[in-house]
Amino acid sequence: MANKDELIGAARNPWWQAAAAVAAIALVATVALGGFKPAQSKTKPLPSHAAGQRAQSGAMAVTPLRAWVARYRPGGRIEPNQLYLVLQADIENRTGRSFGSYDYLIKDLILVGPKREAVKADLPLAADDHTILGDLHPRLKQRVDLVWKLPPGYVYAPSQTFGLFGRDYKAKAYLNGESGWIQDSPKAKFELPVQDLRDRLVAP
Repeated sequence: MANKDELIGAARNPWWQAAAAVAAIALVATVALGGFKPAQSKTKPLPSHAAGQRAQSGAMAVTPLRAWVARYRPGGRIEPNQLYLVLQADIENRTGRSFGSYDYLIKDLILVGPKREAVKADLPLAADDHTILGDLHPRLKQRVDLVWKLPPGYVYAPSQTFGLFGRDYKAKAYLNGESGWIQDSPKAKFELPVQDLRDRLVAP
């Protein structure tokens, strides 16, 4: 059995410190991904927002606008045997740096699945020209279409819940000492009606 001096020495070892930091990050991620499941304790419920109501996550401000189901992705035509769910929202990057749409946006603005799990969108598209969204720049509002490819046998629902994770700025977020915005627990949810556009031939 290790004595007190050996334990102190191990705790000061940078390799052990790195392993502990990785384990802590993994624990936070695990808790966050299950955060939209019904609470087992008497915790404060998540604030619920309707279309047009702005919510802030720390790194982003999100204003959901509308949601719909169609047989095409935005800007496209009918694709046989395929359905898509689309969430259109105004996004504002509130950090001091640009970040890619596949980073905070896709990871933080999610669909709440049938088992209350977080489901990431398949595509982030610019709403104006339907191209794949690149970087989101600081303080510049961007209208986006987040697209989920629906599984076979999907049953249309007239309303849908989307979730928004928070992000906290950490001066030393990574093992190399760099700063960053770290995903936190769920921050808000959006309850939106879902428009049925399955009879349309092209995007609205």
